[in-house]
Amino acid sequence: MSASAAIAAQRPGNGRRMLLLVAALLALPFLVGGGLFVAGWQPARTVNHGRLLTPPVPLPATGLVAADGRPLPTADLAGRWLLLLPVGDSCNAACLARIDEMRRIHVSLYKNMPRLRRVVLATGIDPALASLAGSQPDLVVASAPRAWLPVAPPGASALHVVDPQGRLVMEYAPDTDARAVRSDLERLLKFAWNG
Repeated sequence: MSASAAIAAQRPGNGRRMLLLVAALLALPFLVGGGLFVAGWQPARTVNHGRLLTPPVPLPATGLVAADGRPLPTADLAGRWLLLLPVGDSCNAACLARIDEMRRIHVSLYKNMPRLRRVVLATGIDPALASLAGSQPDLVVASAPRAWLPVAPPGASALHVVDPQGRLVMEYAPDTDARAVRSDLERLLKFAWNG
């Protein structure tokens, strides 16, 4: 009998213990993550620049009217991430600058451009917005009831992000830099497998 066979004969449960140890090490991260989730733990600081809405706010599926006066089909917006700007009754110079920022953010996403739509919501569509919709075919300009976007008052130039299921998930203050919004959208689209 060789020396290794003699050692194996003396420790018959050694392989079983090693298997249990490996299985326990593999299960440990899942147990810790599940415990943190059940306890409701949230990190003290996040890397996003906007305010994450928890829980997300579901938006109505109907009520939007396109610039030409017809009801906006929900198929135009469904299944995509939306960068949304409520503008109120009219669009002044600051509003037009914010819409131009939205266009630059959208173009800078490069490969992810088809996954995002830019939407401008107004309570009434003025001629400046109608001409914008004509000159930028990828921009959706729609009229919406005042209660359609309950999170921020129209005209505040605050951007919002809507997920592909039609839920408002993030909002940005009016003074948020376009690079910060782009950074958040890039990270979001990188890790989101829907939309």
